[in-house]
Amino acid sequence: MVETSGGRWRLHLHGPRRSAAAFLAANKTLLAAVWVAGFTLVFLWQSASMFVAGAGGGPRPALPPSRPAPRLRPMAYNLTDFGGVGDGRTVNTRAFERAVETITAFADRGGAQLNVPPGRWLTGPFNLTSHMTLFLAEGAEILGITDEKNWPLMPALPSYGYGRERKGPRFGSLIHGQNLKDVVITGYNGSINGQGEVWWLKHRRRMLKNTRPPLVQLMWSKDIVVTNITLRNSPFWHFHPYDCTNVTVSNVTILSPISGAPNTDGIDPDSCEDVLIENCYISVGDDAIAIKSGWDQYGIAYGRSSSNILIRNVIVRSLVSAGISIGSEMSGGVANITVENVHIWDSRRGVRIKTAIGRGGYIRNISYSNITFDNVRAGIVIKVDYNEHADDGYDRNAFPDITGISFKKIHGRGVRVPVRAHGSNYIPIKDITFQDMSVGISYKKKHIFQCSYIEGRVIGSVFPKPCENLDVYDEQGQLLKRGAVLNSTEVDYDI
Repeated sequence: MVETSGGRWRLHLHGPRRSAAAFLAANKTLLAAVWVAGFTLVFLWQSASMFVAGAGGGPRPALPPSRPAPRLRPMAYNLTDFGGVGDGRTVNTRAFERAVETITAFADRGGAQLNVPPGRWLTGPFNLTSHMTLFLAEGAEILGITDEKNWPLMPALPSYGYGRERKGPRFGSLIHGQNLKDVVITGYNGSINGQGEVWWLKHRRRMLKNTRPPLVQLMWSKDIVVTNITLRNSPFWHFHPYDCTNVTVSNVTILSPISGAPNTDGIDPDSCEDVLIENCYISVGDDAIAIKSGWDQYGIAYGRSSSNILIRNVIVRSLVSAGISIGSEMSGGVANITVENVHIWDSRRGVRIKTAIGRGGYIRNISYSNITFDNVRAGIVIKVDYNEHADDGYDRNAFPDITGISFKKIHGRGVRVPVRAHGSNYIPIKDITFQDMSVGISYKKKHIFQCSYIEGRVIGSVFPKPCENLDVYDEQGQLLKRGAVLNSTEVDYDI
């Protein structure tokens, strides 16, 4: 940076005072030199402070001075120590691999930290290691390489039978880990960008022979923290913890286009236990958060539930799917889920439970409270005919059990159908509660609160008028009216 300083020009004119025109005529050379010098200084200052060379050779705004990364482990390295180049063109896969290999040696000494400085760090997939912190500086962006030949193939997930979209092996995630302990991914809101546009296009054109990769996937691991970063444009699901314990996701932003980015779920805890998701903003092309536990007979055989999950203080949007989902892959069971203080806006559905014959398993003890819907087509949806199966070998007698679902302090505006909860003769919805609910509606026809094969209660004030299937209690818990057995309503299928 160039700084200039100096005193003010002072001209002492002796003798008779001359006019401005006479002065200019007598000092043309001096004034021209001053003008040229001033213009040159301004040009150099702007060039130095406003532009740097960007990816592709064009100018882009210069990054502000970065804050130094805090020391979170006994030892810390920068990616540049291993040959990393953050120009958006150099492939840094080997730099990440060398860094992780080095950090592995510190496992019994408290681990080590890998700092990713400001820049655009193109890479193929790489693995993390235990007792590691991956720290993304402000202005740091890890970019997934777009050529699928650089993405390794992995065996199908055991609870899914085969790759979720295609039979056979699946593409591994950009950032991956298995059987790990004590892993932290954090930073000053640096980002991990899967550059999923190419993958979405190939998927739509059916050009891929294997299931698309998640952005970040950790498997059979525990003590995981993901915080203060941005995930964007995953080829498939953004963050997929699989059969993990003690997972915290906090202050994370997850972004992908709200249409044209298929299956780009935000966070999908899958057969996970003790999970906290809080203070996140998620706007993606599928479910913002989806709790899963395996698919049909494969999930039943794997037998790992998702349980003890708390979701709170999040803002989510899903124009094509739902803000918060359970299922449809829930064959290992889902239990003890709390969802509170959630704002869902401009979405097709607010909260959704989806399952089907063949899933088996259970959905039990689910609590939703202080949920706000803002311009949501369907607020609460429970669907038991989500008939997408791993293969034709599923058990036609494997009926999911749905019991103990509570909705309290549910509010909103611009909602077409506040509730659509349809069980079936084989999969009834049992012990459901609605309490303190007031949802402004945009659809004035009948049956905007839809129920069938459902048993439960309404407590206190609930608007719009609930379906007749439910018992009605006052705020003091006194029964006012028994529910009727009605198992069909006018159904709005376009939600």
